[in-house]
Amino acid sequence: MSIPFTYFWPMDAIDRNLQESVLRQFAEAGADGINLNPAELQAMMGSPAEVVRWRRMLDASGVRFRDAHAPFGPLNDLACPVSEAFPAMVAMHRHSLELCAAFGVGSCTVHVGRPCEFCGDTAKMHENALRALERLLPEAERCRVVVCIENIWDPTNTAGMLLDAIERFRSPWLGICWDSGHAQLTRSDTPDVPEQCCRVRWREYGFPDGPAEWSDTGDYLRRLLPHVVTCHIHTNDRVVDRHWEPTDPRGLTDWAAELPLLLSAPRLMQLQNEAAVRRDNPVTVREHVESLRSLVSRFAP
Repeated sequence: MSIPFTYFWPMDAIDRNLQESVLRQFAEAGADGINLNPAELQAMMGSPAEVVRWRRMLDASGVRFRDAHAPFGPLNDLACPVSEAFPAMVAMHRHSLELCAAFGVGSCTVHVGRPCEFCGDTAKMHENALRALERLLPEAERCRVVVCIENIWDPTNTAGMLLDAIERFRSPWLGICWDSGHAQLTRSDTPDVPEQCCRVRWREYGFPDGPAEWSDTGDYLRRLLPHVVTCHIHTNDRVVDRHWEPTDPRGLTDWAAELPLLLSAPRLMQLQNEAAVRRDNPVTVREHVESLRSLVSRFAP
């Protein structure tokens, strides 16, 4: 398997004195790459000493930041709908790209944005996201970091919306982050139950039957495949974004169909296990590493 692996881990939730020990656990499990997560980026933006501290810990452990996820939220996303906050959002993402470049990270995942308390107009939010990309892509080229917009489950994050952004710019510094768990939540066979998060979001914004783009995961991935640069691998029950380990038997992802297709993406830079350590997913570092390895060994072509 020539595509490198990388791993999300909530390092910001761990005592600072234990973070280097966790990095060593990844190294001992045979992993050499982890995700530079939003909280870590924000900490580095606020303190140059954090950049130095992380450099020292990474060098000591032999683990590196391989991919990144920019800070997100209603005012941090590309579609930031508050005009006074828009310049600060763009500046924050520029700083994220500079930090990625400093650590040799080649891709940074960003959220387009979702309808929120500040704005429910999906067309306006899409235009805001395009304005933000217009300002960020020259910086991405300078830093040599690909900005990767992510499929989520909102009216602003459909395959059509993401592809429209790709087509507008046709830039090698813009790509897609494929999130396998999010794709599960927009399948045509998601349960129609009150807590199904995709249906909830669409109904909130006037679409009582859910997305017009319900599909099976394969159809969705084929549309985005030429532009997929990075990915978030995890699974769920098609109801809530649970971020279970990809090999969790409770998950409903058809990996035999999805993984070989994903691995054929011509621009793919790495596979990331984005499962999250939670009460319903209490795993060790080694189990987290081995889950992705096991998945690929079973289903890679």
